[in-house]
Amino acid sequence: MSTSLTAKRTTTAFDVLAGPRRRSLLSVLADRSEPLSVETLATEVAVCEHGCPIVTDEQCRDIQIELVHHHVPRLLDVGLVTEHRDGDTRTITLADHRLLEADWVNYFLENPTGGSVLDEETLDLTLDALQPARSRLACAVLAKQRDPLAVDDLAALIVARKGGGRLVDLEESDWQPVATALRHNYLPSLAAADLVEYDRESNTVALEPNAPQWRADWLAASPLREVVVGLEAMQGQAGSDSNVLDADVAIGQQDANSCWTIDGCSTVVARGHELADSAEEELFVTVPDEGMVQQRCLERWRAAADRGIDVYVGSRSPRVRDTVRSAVPEATVCKPQFDWLNFPVDEIHHGRIVFADRERVMLVTIDDSGSEPQATAITGAGPENALVRLVREHVGPRLDQLQARCTEGDWADEHTTPLPL
Repeated sequence: MSTSLTAKRTTTAFDVLAGPRRRSLLSVLADRSEPLSVETLATEVAVCEHGCPIVTDEQCRDIQIELVHHHVPRLLDVGLVTEHRDGDTRTITLADHRLLEADWVNYFLENPTGGSVLDEETLDLTLDALQPARSRLACAVLAKQRDPLAVDDLAALIVARKGGGRLVDLEESDWQPVATALRHNYLPSLAAADLVEYDRESNTVALEPNAPQWRADWLAASPLREVVVGLEAMQGQAGSDSNVLDADVAIGQQDANSCWTIDGCSTVVARGHELADSAEEELFVTVPDEGMVQQRCLERWRAAADRGIDVYVGSRSPRVRDTVRSAVPEATVCKPQFDWLNFPVDEIHHGRIVFADRERVMLVTIDDSGSEPQATAITGAGPENALVRLVREHVGPRLDQLQARCTEGDWADEHTTPLPL
């Protein structure tokens, strides 16, 4: 599970941004380096909201009352603004807060009304609906379901995902309270924002793939990017009959302790992109020994490196290694001598690897015997997943050695590691 998806600071960000007046307040403070009195701040917010440099005293007074009694105290509580007092004068400035460093939060400091993708009412509904962590988890689960899902099943999948347990181990008492909360609170709110299709009669729910919110740049840059990636993968699968996955298999993907197979090059590539996009600390990839790696893969690895992820790419091909070094200069590029099971790479191939945070893995095999290459993969997720544990046991110690060599600067010729990777 992505910790950022359920992190308290993410909930705080959605809560703060859901108020249009708070967005205007933060936007005004972001534009001004000096502290502003509450009176001046109210006037600037009024100008921002009305889109006119001339505002009435009544408009300013009403906004000032609301700022003093509601919005400023809320922002002070979460540490986004700082208050200064000099006698009877009270001034407000934007605080140096980690939350304000996030690109998707900064977007609203520049565009408090949300830009051109969404109208402001839809934006308010969207931010409010996504404020609860459980609503965000629901969207993440639904993004991997091709068909509507029973609310009870959704509740069970949320509990399993959040707790890192297995579906088969859950009792009804574990997921029933979540199902009740989904029906009465979270799903109606998500449906009101047109993020999901919730059918009360059949008691089923599905993500609304055509909702304009999923195409908003700020949402794709937020912790909900895994929902956007899931929708892209789902739409890619729908475009090719040969890549359609069984609904039962799709549901099985949510069990943190299950493994499942994927057939078809585009579906395998989509899963690889999902793993790269979800990486939070480390990404290890081995690539084909012949030909050039896809540009889309390079873009994903570069994006991961730009997020501060430690990216490791292994390839026997000098051409591939040079390409990766050029496109992703922050990546550590390796020349494997052994595969992940410690067999010589020139003798046996046990599958190419995409390994994210040592908790999500995909092993890919390519059949080149026909006119077109055929890709098949097995994948699993979760720290206790059997496939993840097997790969982590064999690859983890060698990655630790590689990291140590990177720190010490001990490299062989052409920046390739002498370790048995």
